[in-house]
Amino acid sequence: MIPYTRRSWLPMLVSPRGSLSPGVMRRVLAFGVIAASLWLAHRSIPRVSLSIGIHEVAGAVIALILAFRTNTAYNRFWEGRTLWGSIVNASRNITRIVNAHAAVDPGAAREVAVWVVVFVHAARRSLRGQAERPEIDRLLPAEQIEALTEHPHPPLRAAQQISERLAAFVRAGSLERNMAVCAEEQLSVLVNCLGGCERILKTPTPLGYILLLQRGVALYLATLPLALVEALGVLTPVVTMMVAYPVLMIEALGGELDDPFGHEPNDLPLTRICDTIERDLLGSSPLNLVMASKAESYQD
Repeated sequence: MIPYTRRSWLPMLVSPRGSLSPGVMRRVLAFGVIAASLWLAHRSIPRVSLSIGIHEVAGAVIALILAFRTNTAYNRFWEGRTLWGSIVNASRNITRIVNAHAAVDPGAAREVAVWVVVFVHAARRSLRGQAERPEIDRLLPAEQIEALTEHPHPPLRAAQQISERLAAFVRAGSLERNMAVCAEEQLSVLVNCLGGCERILKTPTPLGYILLLQRGVALYLATLPLALVEALGVLTPVVTMMVAYPVLMIEALGGELDDPFGHEPNDLPLTRICDTIERDLLGSSPLNLVMASKAESYQD
């Protein structure tokens, strides 16, 4: 995939992907309607207006709050990406250690790799709150699928299966204990990274702060036409919507990045990351995953 910074400027300028969060344009139009109503009211009652100085001060306050909100949300997004980067590396390391140091048949080594892939798919589905797991159904026999489904934490069961196979290799003398310890350390990285992702998911930005921001933005945009109507007249609704779009989009981006594991255009491309892990570990790239990855084809 071509990084955003290396793409042509004009296609990026007109690209709709990532430019509209759900509901933003409806809110922009709503504030345009409010602005048109206030402009009409001003024509009937000329005193319906406010000093622009009030909104200059209020705009500075809103800008500070929005900056804090987006910085906080981006930190959550970047931490999630860092954790999934560690999951990619640890997955490769476990498979590499088993393939290089375990004196077992290729089928047994591949079974460990399959369970690593099952772990990452189950982790992605768990973070997204999805019960269906078509990728895993394709990789495991029916009895294992049933046991995984019944387990209260499917990724943890997958990690347990990897540990049991490593321990069996050690007992059989097929894998040196120190190499098994190295593999277990990488497995612990997988589990710890998933725990970090769950911490992000289950610790959202405090509700009171979000409500303060949303109410402040709504009040600012709803009263902005009163500060513009004297100078702009009929252009007041247009200018209000031009101001409302970036303000509301930034606020919406903060909401998207607050949970970086979802399906919004600006969330992490977890399907594509899991597809990469499966391709690296098993040498396969199933069609359904490729199509899903293309649907999430935004930058890592």
